[in-house]
Amino acid sequence: MAWLKRVEDVEVSAELEYDGQKIDKTDAYEVKIVDAFLKDSSDEQSKSQSLVIGIETDNKETNRTYFTVTGRDGEVFYKFTKDGKTIKKQHFGLGISNTLFGIALGKEIFDCDPTEVTYKQYDSEKKEMVDVVGVGFPELIGKIVGVTFQMYREIDGQDSKEYGQITHFFDPETGLFNGEEDSDNRKLDKWLRNPKAFVIKEVQQQKRQSSFGKKKDVAADGEASKPRWGRK
Repeated sequence: MAWLKRVEDVEVSAELEYDGQKIDKTDAYEVKIVDAFLKDSSDEQSKSQSLVIGIETDNKETNRTYFTVTGRDGEVFYKFTKDGKTIKKQHFGLGISNTLFGIALGKEIFDCDPTEVTYKQYDSEKKEMVDVVGVGFPELIGKIVGVTFQMYREIDGQDSKEYGQITHFFDPETGLFNGEEDSDNRKLDKWLRNPKAFVIKEVQQQKRQSSFGKKKDVAADGEASKPRWGRK
């Protein structure tokens, strides 16, 4: 399609080694959704929950990106103080999740009830990918959407790692972001005009470790707890 411009001058350093099956270049892509499930925090004191979206390009390159929809306190907003006033702001992951649901389904994430889904996850004991039954949104599976995809380089002292994440979703038919009116200055065009091969992230030595995907919360009766859902 004409709107799907390729950024030919984005170069990936030869020193980097990528799995050939993973998306490894900052660009805009038309993709198919192959995963759409929820992950609770493994921290028993946290009510944080993440939406995990897996995508696949026409070339079978893949990515999974995690979007935080509720924070540690279980709320969809986080609070901060500015000029002596307490301000509530929606988690970025919830906002971008709603753009996906708006483009693919015409509604917001909390308008959809999570149901059973099956997805692949690496089993460290078996050392292979296995099927996992969880909760998510099967109505998203197979949907074709547009994504802007950003590569990151995370530097921790002498060590570094590279990974990619979805930064925005857009309509693959029009090239428009969710709720955007067509114009000569579309958000996608602006994003593509100034691509960054890598966004550099400096990591503090006492960095916070992500707790998603390590284990499930367990209820008092010994069964895995159900995900918390909906607006409060």
